[in-house]
Amino acid sequence: MSSDSSLSDFTVDTLMSLLETSEASFIAGLMLNHQILSFENTIIALTDEVEKSRYLAACTKAPRAPQLQLLKEWCLNNDLKKFHRKLHVDPDVFASLVAKLENHPVFSNNSNNPQLPVSVQLAIFLNGVGHHGNGATTEDVAEWAGVSIGTVYNCYRRVMITLLQLHDDVIHFDPMELEDQEEQDRVKRWVESHSCSEWRGGFLCIDGSPFNLFQKLGWHGEGFYDRKSRYSLSAQVIILPHNLRIVDYVIGVPGSLHDSNVFSRTCIYHHPETFLGADEWIWADSAYPSLPWCVVPFK
Repeated sequence: MSSDSSLSDFTVDTLMSLLETSEASFIAGLMLNHQILSFENTIIALTDEVEKSRYLAACTKAPRAPQLQLLKEWCLNNDLKKFHRKLHVDPDVFASLVAKLENHPVFSNNSNNPQLPVSVQLAIFLNGVGHHGNGATTEDVAEWAGVSIGTVYNCYRRVMITLLQLHDDVIHFDPMELEDQEEQDRVKRWVESHSCSEWRGGFLCIDGSPFNLFQKLGWHGEGFYDRKSRYSLSAQVIILPHNLRIVDYVIGVPGSLHDSNVFSRTCIYHHPETFLGADEWIWADSAYPSLPWCVVPFK
């Protein structure tokens, strides 16, 4: 009996010891697998970061054929038509804008890579915002200017920041100021040379232009459906005809509104005496109301 009992005790102790050893080994194995999996995930995450922030292969520079030098040639040759087609302003207006922008701190930095001249950045901006469709893509503007797409974006951002801060200095018209009086005399002479002396008083023009939206808006979308079967925002712009300088405007109005309705929201509509004197008026098309200071074609 004692021999069988000892054998039984030995077997139970041995089995318990083996079970405890197996359980410890299993737990240790799970912990090791967890550590290996965590290590693999860390390696994958680090690999992703390296691939995002480092080029693993040498970059080849894209061929560039900039056309910015043509702007200077067009100015020297007095070829304003081509200059207008690219930048939509006269060379003297362009030079005036450069003078207003160039001292803004956004165009200076402490980098070893200096920024492009302000005149080049403004030309890139005006070329981009003055076109639409395929001609306004950043790729096309980058090819035209011979710069990268990122540089085009930076030029847009810097010029827009500066224009918004200098808005009141850039877009204004006050006949009481000497500079604007001289500008008014120039535009009247231009109108007289292109028409007759009796029409020189019409030194301002107004017209509307839609800004097409990508798709129907989710809130009051039908209100933006215009007469050309597109969803758009309407804009009214009052300009000097000889150099296209903007003196008053309204933007952001739903495209379904008539031009005359949008025109009634402008500053010049409510306060024409601020812009116009005796025997002075605005040229407009047949969509606008006929007023003593707003001349439309005879209907």
